[in-house]
Amino acid sequence: MSIALALSAMVLLGSTHFINGLLARFYPPLNIAFYTHLGGALVGFAGALLFSTWEPTVWIWSALAGIGSALGAWLLYQGLSRAPFAIVVPVSAVAMVTIALGLSLAFLGERPNARILLGAMIALPAIWLTAGGGKPNKAQMSGTTRTGLLLGLGAGLGFALQLHFLGQVPEPSAFYGIALCMLSGTVCCLPFYQHAHPARKRFPLLATVAGGISALGLTLYAMSRESQLAIISIVIVSMYPLIPVVFGSLVRRERVSGASAVGIALSLLAAVLIVAGNG
Repeated sequence: MSIALALSAMVLLGSTHFINGLLARFYPPLNIAFYTHLGGALVGFAGALLFSTWEPTVWIWSALAGIGSALGAWLLYQGLSRAPFAIVVPVSAVAMVTIALGLSLAFLGERPNARILLGAMIALPAIWLTAGGGKPNKAQMSGTTRTGLLLGLGAGLGFALQLHFLGQVPEPSAFYGIALCMLSGTVCCLPFYQHAHPARKRFPLLATVAGGISALGLTLYAMSRESQLAIISIVIVSMYPLIPVVFGSLVRRERVSGASAVGIALSLLAAVLIVAGNG
C-alpha cells in the first residue's frame, strides 16, 4: 500500500511539473511558483478541515518545509532563466534525491537492505538521463552555465529539505502539514511576484490547479512514509521527471531521446528492485 501511495504521489507531482512547464513559456516562472503554493495551501486547508487532526508540532516542520519549497522553486527558476533546461533540471533532481537520502540515513537511522540500496543507486543516473541530462560540452560550460549548475544544486537542496521536513509531520495531520508548508512557501514567493499582461489572467488559475494537484501528491508522499523506510518513498517520488517526459511525448508529440529512453528503463528497474526489497 505504501509503495502505491508513493507511486501515486510521483505521478501527481510529475503532473504538476508538466503543467507548470507548459505555463512557464508564457508566464513569469516565479508567479507560477506563487500561485502553485497558493493552490496547494487552499487544497491543503480544505483537506485538513475534513480529514486531519491538529498536532502541536505540525506548524514547525511545515514552516521549515515551506521555506525549503520556496527556496527550491526560486533557485530552480533562476537557474532555468540563465542556463539550459537539460542541465539545471537533472542537477536539481539528482541533488534532491541524494541530499534527501543522506538526511534519512544521518538523522533517521535507516538501514535499507541491499536491493533497496541498489535500486537507489540505479535511480540516480536514471533521474539524470530521464530529465535529459548529459555531459556538457566546452561550449556549454560558460560562466552562466556554471551559475546554472550551482543554482540547480541549491534548488535540489531546497526540495530535499521540503521532503525531509514534511516526513516529520504525523500522518493524522498530513493535510495540515501540506497546507502550512504551501502557505509558508506562498509568503516566501510573494516579494518576487511580477505583474503580467492582462491577457494572461487564465494562467494563475491553471497554476493554482497545479498547486492543488501538488498538495495531494505531497500528502500521499507523507502518508507513504508512515509504514516503510523514508528512503523508499523519497526515491520513488524523486523519479517524477518520468511524467513530464511521457506526457510531453504523448500530448505535445515530443520525441523521446535515447538518453531519456535509457533513463525510463533504469527507473523501472530501480522501482522493481525497491518493491522487491520492501517485500
